[in-house]
Amino acid sequence: MIATQRLAKLAKNVAAEASNFLMGRTFLDIDMARAADLLGMERRQAEQIRDLERGHFLALGPAISRRPAAVKIGAVRTSSRGASHGLIPLPATSAEDLHALLHAERSEDEVRNRTPEPEPVEADVLIEQIGSHDAKRHEEMEPDCSGTEPAIDVEQALAEILTEMASEEGSTFQSTATLYQDFSVRCRMRRIPASRLDLTNFRRRFSMAAAGITDIASHRWTDILRVARAVPDDLLGPFLLLATAAQEGAPCPDDQMLARAYGTTSLGRIRRLIDHLEKSGLIVVRTNYGGKRSVGIPDLGLTTAPTEA
Repeated sequence: MIATQRLAKLAKNVAAEASNFLMGRTFLDIDMARAADLLGMERRQAEQIRDLERGHFLALGPAISRRPAAVKIGAVRTSSRGASHGLIPLPATSAEDLHALLHAERSEDEVRNRTPEPEPVEADVLIEQIGSHDAKRHEEMEPDCSGTEPAIDVEQALAEILTEMASEEGSTFQSTATLYQDFSVRCRMRRIPASRLDLTNFRRRFSMAAAGITDIASHRWTDILRVARAVPDDLLGPFLLLATAAQEGAPCPDDQMLARAYGTTSLGRIRRLIDHLEKSGLIVVRTNYGGKRSVGIPDLGLTTAPTEA
C-alpha cells in the first residue's frame, strides 16, 4: 500500500507497481495532471478532483472498477491496539515548600555518608603518575624470560604465522580485515601482542609471505624489499612474485599465479595490472617470437626466464 499527499513527487517506478488507485481531493495543477494520467482521464475531467468531499475518491483498478468511478469510504471501525497514556500533572508544591527544601540543613547522617571530593592534584604529579602506570603495565605485558618457559622470538613467531596463513588455500582471496582478524587470533594463541603489526604493515607482510619472503631480515631479500617500497600495497603481491622469480632465475609466473597473488579470478585485470606496473617503470615485459613472456626488474637488473603467459 502506497499513500502520498503529493502524487507528482511519487516515482513512476513505485506507481507502476500499484494496481488499484484511490484519488482524493487535491488542489495543485501538477498533482491533478498526474492523477488524470493515472486514471486515463482528460485534463478537463480532472477538475472534479478539486471538488471531492472528505471521504470521497475516484477509484480505478481490477479490485474496484475498469473505469474511473466515484466511491465513498465508510467510517473507521477499528481502533489502535496501543493504549494511550495521559500526561501526569506536575506536582503541586508551593514556593515556600520549595524554598525550605533548598535551604534545609543536612542531617548528620547525610554529611557522614557523603563521598569526599577528590583533592586537586598538580599537573606534574599527575603526568608522573600516568607515566609510572604505563611503565608498570608494559612490564606486566612483556613475557617473563627468567622463568622456566623459554623467551619467545616474536619476529620468528610472526613469520611462522604469516607463512601458515599464506599457505592456506584461498587465503589471498579474503579481505584484509578478515585476514587481520585471523592473524590477531593466532597471535593471542601464541601469547604475542597483535599490535606489533598494524593493518597497513600486516597487509604488506602478508603479501611478502605469499610471495615466499618469510625472513625479512635476510640479506637475500634486501634489494627486492628496497625496490618494493615504491609499490602500492594492492600491487605488492604480484610484484614480489615477479621479483622473487627474477632473482631465482625461475620461469615467469603466468597470469593465473599472478591472479592468485592479487586475489582475483579475472585474467583481464591481471593483464591491466601488468601494463600499469610497466607504465610505472617497475617492470619491463618482453615477448619472444615463440609467444613466451619474460619480465625484467630494471632496478634490480634481473629478468625471469621466459614462459607461457
